[in-house]
Amino acid sequence: MTDYYPAKEMVDIHCHILPNVDDGSDGFDSTIKMLKTAKDEGITRMIATPHFKKGHHNVSPEAAEKLLDEIRTKADNEGIALKFYLGNEVMYFSDVEEAFDEGKINRINGTDNLLIEFYPDDEYSRIRRGIETVQSMGLTPILAHVERYLELRKDTSKIEHLKAVGAVITVNASSVTGDAGFLTKQFVKGLLRRKLVDMIGTDAHDTSNRAPRMKKCAEYLYSKYDEEYVDEILFKNAIEIFELD
Repeated sequence: MTDYYPAKEMVDIHCHILPNVDDGSDGFDSTIKMLKTAKDEGITRMIATPHFKKGHHNVSPEAAEKLLDEIRTKADNEGIALKFYLGNEVMYFSDVEEAFDEGKINRINGTDNLLIEFYPDDEYSRIRRGIETVQSMGLTPILAHVERYLELRKDTSKIEHLKAVGAVITVNASSVTGDAGFLTKQFVKGLLRRKLVDMIGTDAHDTSNRAPRMKKCAEYLYSKYDEEYVDEILFKNAIEIFELD
């Protein structure tokens, strides 16, 4: 453990900064405000992960890439020194493989990694099935905000199993700090003590209650846990696994 110092980098592996495509940013003005907040928080890289849900009007990979290019340009013009990458946050559904094969879903930064989420009350069998489906597609499942799933909160050995079979475990920064509730913080602390967490994202949607904040999270982590492990979950794992340049 060490006193807090600014992390060398911080990668936000999960955020909704693309404007007007889901329930995240509602326009470029909002996006720029989110980016300024992220920069002030010490975030250096952001992976845009717009929602992909069955039956919804999901942004296409081509349109998403175009929007991200516009974000890069506007960020440069504003002097916001951040690096941006593209993915999706996919709400698991049974025929996700078909949608992926049709080119509708973005892997993270074009690598063989897919950010996947489930409903909070999904049964463990469905979560397992989703993880196995993603793996059968030749991809590594990146499990979004593991602390939200009631079946996993009841029994952390299930999280150990998912990690053991190859799933990457992520939590939200707000869950680390207690901003998502005391019980959630206590649960995540248990995961951190056992080094079950692989990465952290903000899951940012706006500039108020769900802003891209990680500084408080980093301060807490460096004050409580091994420095090398904190470096891994704040930036090293993401840079390596997602091949971030």
